[in-house]
Amino acid sequence: MMQPPPATVGPPKRNLSETVWTKLDRKATAIAEFTIRQYRKKRSTWTVGAVGALVLVIVLLFYIDAMSTGIDSVDDDGDGLIDEDPSVWTLWEGGPTGPTQADRTLKSVGDVDDDGDCWARESFDRDQNGDGIDCNVIYEYDRNGNLVNVRADRFVDEDPNDGEFLEEAAHRSFLLGFGKFGFLFTLGIFVPLFLATGLIRDEHEAGTLHYLVGKPIARAEILMYRLLGFIGLAWPYFLALIFLTALVTGFFGPGDSIYRFSDLGIWFGVLLATFLTVLAYAAVFASFGIIAPRFGVLLALLFAVWEFFMMFLAMFETTRQMGIASLSISFWGAEIINATGWLVWGDYAMMSGQAESIGFFAEMALWTVWYEPFPTSSALVNLVISMVVLLVITAMFVLIGQSSFKKRELN
Repeated sequence: MMQPPPATVGPPKRNLSETVWTKLDRKATAIAEFTIRQYRKKRSTWTVGAVGALVLVIVLLFYIDAMSTGIDSVDDDGDGLIDEDPSVWTLWEGGPTGPTQADRTLKSVGDVDDDGDCWARESFDRDQNGDGIDCNVIYEYDRNGNLVNVRADRFVDEDPNDGEFLEEAAHRSFLLGFGKFGFLFTLGIFVPLFLATGLIRDEHEAGTLHYLVGKPIARAEILMYRLLGFIGLAWPYFLALIFLTALVTGFFGPGDSIYRFSDLGIWFGVLLATFLTVLAYAAVFASFGIIAPRFGVLLALLFAVWEFFMMFLAMFETTRQMGIASLSISFWGAEIINATGWLVWGDYAMMSGQAESIGFFAEMALWTVWYEPFPTSSALVNLVISMVVLLVITAMFVLIGQSSFKKRELN
């Protein structure tokens, strides 16, 4: 009778629940859950969240009122008719260039002389711009998107539908502007400032930090897991606010459709930028609270002022191209939104040209929130670069905070 082979002698197999990774997971989950429960009980958490939600509701009410009221068109040529020549626009690459040697050309196409005052002229007098098409308009731009020439056939588009265009420009400006200055900067910086600065500092001042340090958990891990608990609260909060904004602007935005699904890509970019920016700010402010417990809030406020100043400089093309504004977190978060705008809409040159033809306020509504791509000419490349920069900043300040935390003596 054959005997079974002897059992091999070796180290006992470890239960899957006792591996390093599962222990690490249990520690991370425990501290993150403790942080979330702790912040849920704080009055300051609910106060900051309620103020942010209230501000959002007020802004959305103003947006709904503006979109519902609409913008009236103007009788630009004074002939008693309004919007008699609304043009259909298309981006015409490589079109005929005049003395200005334009790199890009906007050209109105189709029968755009609705009131017939151009077609009523003699046939030889209908093509003043010389493009071979009667009764149309050409806008020429240089490679930087600056309007360098307007070549219009006589009595064509002398009274454009500025009301319809301004509604679209105002809607896009709201999406980009509130995404940058509302979510990214105002809420994105003040929520971490008031909540993340005390992730370690508050525990130290309350004398409860030794309960965490006394556990078999490295101090470096404690900071990471506390940050994990913070974003476990902050990210769902911002997700809810951005979802509400996308819902309202989608239903009340201009257009013939019931909902503007084309804007969802923009809100995804706003969400991505907000998540990464809030994470970076949280790492910075938590590190300030560790490095200088007494002056952590003051350092955070000074940093917020710096971010505001850099955001302001980013509105001007010169300082953007010089790279001065890039010395901030807000700039790279805003660049994610900016790049998303180029990827989703992609008609900046056309919108800018129409805005310049209509007037100063239309142009202002766009150039203050929608910029030329930076640091490269590719919006997709800029999107990736901005994400990497924000993650690098986050990692750098986490390491700084961990290093300071390791050296700090606890009383």
